[in-house]
Amino acid sequence: MASESFQLDDCSFSFSMKGNYDHPRIFRNINLKVTHPKLGHVGSLYAVKILRHLCENAFLEVMDDHSHEFQQFSLAFFDKFGRIKPWLYQPGNRRGTGAWGKELDKSTIVYVLNISVNDQELRGKGLGSKMVGSLLASKYVETGIDMLMCWPEPVGRLEQVEYEELKKKQNGFRRIGRTGFFGYSTDPTHPSRAIPPEEDATEKGEDSETNGSKIKGLSEEEITKKYPLHSAITNVKGQEVVDTIRSHHETNPTSIHEPDAYGYTPIHIALCVANPDAVRVLLELGVEEDIQNTNNVEGTTAFESLTAAMESSRTFLETMSGQWKGYEDNELECEFLMKRAMGESTMSDTLEEYMAKRKFGCTCGVCAGGWLSKRMRFRLYCGAEEAREMMDDALAMGLFKNRVPCSNPEMLVDCVSDYLPPHLYSSMYKTFYIGWKTIFTVIADFLDRTGQPLSAHTIAARSVSERSVDFFLNKGGRVEYAFDALTDGALQQSPLGDGFFEQIWQDEEVWIKLPVCDNDLEFHLVRQMLGLTRSGRWGPYNGLMSIGSYKGEDDESDSEDEDAMSVDGEDTDEDDSQDRKTDESLHLDLPPAAREEFKRLMEDWVSSFVRPIPTNFGLDRLD
Repeated sequence: MASESFQLDDCSFSFSMKGNYDHPRIFRNINLKVTHPKLGHVGSLYAVKILRHLCENAFLEVMDDHSHEFQQFSLAFFDKFGRIKPWLYQPGNRRGTGAWGKELDKSTIVYVLNISVNDQELRGKGLGSKMVGSLLASKYVETGIDMLMCWPEPVGRLEQVEYEELKKKQNGFRRIGRTGFFGYSTDPTHPSRAIPPEEDATEKGEDSETNGSKIKGLSEEEITKKYPLHSAITNVKGQEVVDTIRSHHETNPTSIHEPDAYGYTPIHIALCVANPDAVRVLLELGVEEDIQNTNNVEGTTAFESLTAAMESSRTFLETMSGQWKGYEDNELECEFLMKRAMGESTMSDTLEEYMAKRKFGCTCGVCAGGWLSKRMRFRLYCGAEEAREMMDDALAMGLFKNRVPCSNPEMLVDCVSDYLPPHLYSSMYKTFYIGWKTIFTVIADFLDRTGQPLSAHTIAARSVSERSVDFFLNKGGRVEYAFDALTDGALQQSPLGDGFFEQIWQDEEVWIKLPVCDNDLEFHLVRQMLGLTRSGRWGPYNGLMSIGSYKGEDDESDSEDEDAMSVDGEDTDEDDSQDRKTDESLHLDLPPAAREEFKRLMEDWVSSFVRPIPTNFGLDRLD
């Protein structure tokens, strides 16, 4: 029998890492093969290292591209930026043990997709645990930084014995919140490492009172008959649902508090389906005791059910269609009613004002048009100012001759001209370039001196008196090309990119005084509002990747196997860092004089970031 000759210490463990086919820079496939000297290949492990920071603000879309399991995992815990959702670190039923929190924002995730033991007789011999231990000890997992995660629920993902072993928490894995996902922290001081197995959280839905077992086998008609009020709130609107709720309340005052088979009370249902007429009358009749009730299958409060539904709808539209037209009026009305009932800020006294401010996700109350936040506005302003100054320096370099287009547009080290389509290069006369620069000057002035939302029409109208701008536009130039350069540049320097902008400005008074808003990093929303559709072709045309271009040809990584056999379980893989392509190896083919000028311009550009802003940047317009 195979089990009689099997000893774990006789096995060798061989690792390989390779970039995923679709997104090789973001997903790094880790494969472990276990070999026994007599039995041959006895087991394997497959994991994926996820480099979230390379997704920019398309994290959910990238995860959806990989697999259904990654889609479910990402939607459970993260927003589109790859940041952990607040429910995991804020007080509430869904937190479970409360061991997991914001540290997940800084961690690199190593997601274990499959653990397989080939021979039935070898299962339960500790081989699965040994493979996990070998992965943790390998160079592919950084102690104190990386987090191992897995979802052992789907059939076939983990063999049954290994699954049961994990469920018993014998490998240090602990449940994340009250979900079906487990995590293992490589930080020995992490709170999850101190939780005994028997004290770990249970998964939501395990309670027979809220898991739907009461209606198992019932027809839709029978369910409606069993929970008539819940059914009416789900399917009826307007005065009819108001009359129905009042009638049930008059007959049985406790009916407006009774849960259904999943633990949802009528106010939960009303908010889940965003039925403002039902919400209004239920609040009037008195359901305060149900607002904070979390005894349901999802473990959410009524208000959390509403916000989850709103964000789910938004995420679907942004991910699937690339366009979101704002929250629905009925959702916003429900949100307004609930915030007022809970004593939370509504940013305005009337529903109409609240809906206008919140339509596109504003939480500060002062976003221009409801979508352009003060901090986003400041980012774009700084970018426009820097572009203007660098273009002035480019003009001073003497690259333009009168009545002759620039012979080599790639010499224009201004950080924005790469966002002009190549077919315009033949029109790159000095007047054309001055018009291009003037667009940025007008944008900077508009952002600094007004509180209005940005638009191509407005900028074109404010530039109409400039002959150079007229020349630029008549030759095929567009204001949107400047918007493309500014939003992409701001993204690259934001926390979703390299974080350079925050490093420069985070301690400056002008930045600190600007209100924080959920729209501060909504680059896709801003681009949508500025007419930069995701279906269009935008820049940069010869340089670094632009927003949402993670699928582009520039998305390269080493795709060769980094395979090497181990000896007695010791990893002997060679370091492949010398072979990897990085964005740091940018080479400009410039003559010596121009290279020195380029270096000077870069030094001036960086130092200019710390200069004082000439105005208060609209701080007097915050009220």
